[in-house]
Amino acid sequence: MALDVESFIGQHGLVRPTLIGHSMGAKTALTLALHSPKLVYNVVAVDNCPINLPIGPDFLTYLEGMAKVEQHTVRTHAEADEIIRQFELDPPVRLWLLSNFVKENGSPYLRLRVPLDILKKAMGPLGDFPYNSGNVTFQGPTLFLRALQSNYIPQSSFPLISHFFPQSEIVDMDCGHWIVQDRPKQFQEEVVRFLQKY
Repeated sequence: MALDVESFIGQHGLVRPTLIGHSMGAKTALTLALHSPKLVYNVVAVDNCPINLPIGPDFLTYLEGMAKVEQHTVRTHAEADEIIRQFELDPPVRLWLLSNFVKENGSPYLRLRVPLDILKKAMGPLGDFPYNSGNVTFQGPTLFLRALQSNYIPQSSFPLISHFFPQSEIVDMDCGHWIVQDRPKQFQEEVVRFLQKY
């Protein structure tokens, strides 16, 4: 995924962009910053960090719910939501899951736009991080937004964060993993504050 982003940056002629990513997107941004540090200006990593951390069982439940929707012939997101609700009660998470269903080619039915079979196979490695230690670092400014009700940035990861990203800061937010949905105003304020510093 980091190489996909690198390719996108090159194809669009972007010059040292800011990368902002949540969860797996955060790991993707961090990986690219370490892989090609001169390509990236700064990074905002939202509730994930450069460690190996197995994906929680809730993600497998999400895949199960999306597979169930796919098995039914549904026309609306409301119909899909009735099925997803059996697997996840939190409305912002359901909304995120439902965003993966689209109508295409004039069909009246919703279709899943992500390959569930590939995601199921990749669930184990998705928690990995390609760098463990060594001399690789990213010297650009890096902001880690840490959800205190989540375990994606444990305190034990702070030394590794400092090693890979010596110009980093960690901001704690009193919410769960879905920072953007749970604390949109605080998220915006912290990102703007960080970007205005540099």
